[in-house]
Amino acid sequence: MEIVRENFQRELPYIKEAIEECEFIAIDAEFSGLHTEPNRRTQNTTLEEGYEDLRKSASKFLTIQIGISTFKFDPSNGSYLAKPFNVFVFPTTLTGYSPQGRCFLTEASSLDFLAKNRFDFNKWIYQGVHYMTKDEEEIYARERTKAVNNEMDNIDVDAANTMWLQDVIQRIGEWKNSKQALNFINIQTNSAYQRRLVYQEVRRYWPTELNARGQGGHINITKITEKELKIQQQQRQADLQRDIESCRGFREVIDILSACKKPIVGHNIVVDLAYILAQFVGPLPPTVEGYKKMIHKTFPTVMDTKYVSYTANALKGLAFDSSLGGLENMVGTINFMGCPRIIPHYRHQRYLSRDLAHEAGYDAYITGSIMIRMLALIAKHEAPVPTPLTKLEIQVKKNGKNEKRSYSSKDSKTSKTPKEITKPKKASPPSPSPVAAPAPAPVPAAPKKFSYADIVHRQRAPAATAAPVVVPAPAPPTPVVAAVEEEENEESESSESDYDYIQVSDFPVHEKPFSWQSPSVTTLQNVLHWGRSSHGCINLVSS
Repeated sequence: MEIVRENFQRELPYIKEAIEECEFIAIDAEFSGLHTEPNRRTQNTTLEEGYEDLRKSASKFLTIQIGISTFKFDPSNGSYLAKPFNVFVFPTTLTGYSPQGRCFLTEASSLDFLAKNRFDFNKWIYQGVHYMTKDEEEIYARERTKAVNNEMDNIDVDAANTMWLQDVIQRIGEWKNSKQALNFINIQTNSAYQRRLVYQEVRRYWPTELNARGQGGHINITKITEKELKIQQQQRQADLQRDIESCRGFREVIDILSACKKPIVGHNIVVDLAYILAQFVGPLPPTVEGYKKMIHKTFPTVMDTKYVSYTANALKGLAFDSSLGGLENMVGTINFMGCPRIIPHYRHQRYLSRDLAHEAGYDAYITGSIMIRMLALIAKHEAPVPTPLTKLEIQVKKNGKNEKRSYSSKDSKTSKTPKEITKPKKASPPSPSPVAAPAPAPVPAAPKKFSYADIVHRQRAPAATAAPVVVPAPAPPTPVVAAVEEEENEESESSESDYDYIQVSDFPVHEKPFSWQSPSVTTLQNVLHWGRSSHGCINLVSS
């Protein structure tokens, strides 16, 4: 699902719902650049040197597209339901205001790479979702509150505008005291500085009698009563609160991800986290230890597919290429047969049949899918999950009464089928003992659909058609035979069987292929791959 400025507020509750109900979240990001200077990292580059280069880049370049994909296990079919979101982000407010006059760098090679992968730069600029960091939100809220409450600091009047401003004040005063004048007056202004002076003087001389509003090149000033002034102030406060809340923009999604405390998965995620934290949370700390603490505080559980691919024993020798595309090919081999499927939600069919590599939403979706299949294989090798049992619950209708009986594949191979279990045989009625064995009479063929009464009828047929012999009078029929005769009458009225089998539930008891709390998974958490350096990884929870 693509998220832009136009539908962000409408889809925000749905994004929040997807995050709250999922098991884990995969993320990916695209940037305006990666290196402020030529990349000189080697195997001898220290962790501190590499982090300093990353910190500089994350503070000067932008995250321009973010992919978020949620994954939820579906026990009905043993698969994972995915909801990928692809979000364009641009550093402005709803009104186009950029806090602190934000400037950013671009790298020609990065833009060329994005262009070759069909990145829509027009959509990024025109429809990118706005956002602010927490510090920027606080500054913006203070400035807007002062403006709404007419608490702006006074500015000095320069010599070029002194005479003009005196004339404006005189015109406003004459208009206000005239009883025949209209209820408003328009003051023409030529610059933002002149507009600021008009607001300032109206606030100084007539704070509770006049109201000034900017309207396309002029200031509209109207008379106002005390009651109207109070209503306007209340409306302005409501608008202010709504504006402050909306100015957070996409940062609200980052706050939700942080608050949910669920595992965050990424590929080579140490770079993505640096850019996301610097852009939506706050400036990165100057030291590696501070950076590790910032990550762990914001996202308590983080996993890196690249680190897992070359660390887990069950995956040794399977990945010949540790790139995202290489791991995608790896989890599609025969070694991963039996691992759970990943199915996109019906509202998220964008990546079902199209390869959109290097689009953030697609990469997040693929990253999460790779992690699921790798962890499933690890759990299969280290802690096999028992084969689920098939349960079948059958509702039996006998003589107008409902009975429920269960069948499980746990029964031995020689056990009876569900129908054999739920259709017990009834005792045949006693037949008189003949003196001489009569010749067997032909038994009529069984109908296509028959009941227990049909079976009894066929069993009684030989005795009824036998040759007459001298035998004692047969005993009166037992209650069982009477019950059988009643069933025969019922059968003649209806062709349906006496037993109605209603399948209430027929499903495999699927279990999750792995647990985030299992030792084989927890040992892979909070350790991130770290590029071309001698140390190889960064442990977020180590001292």
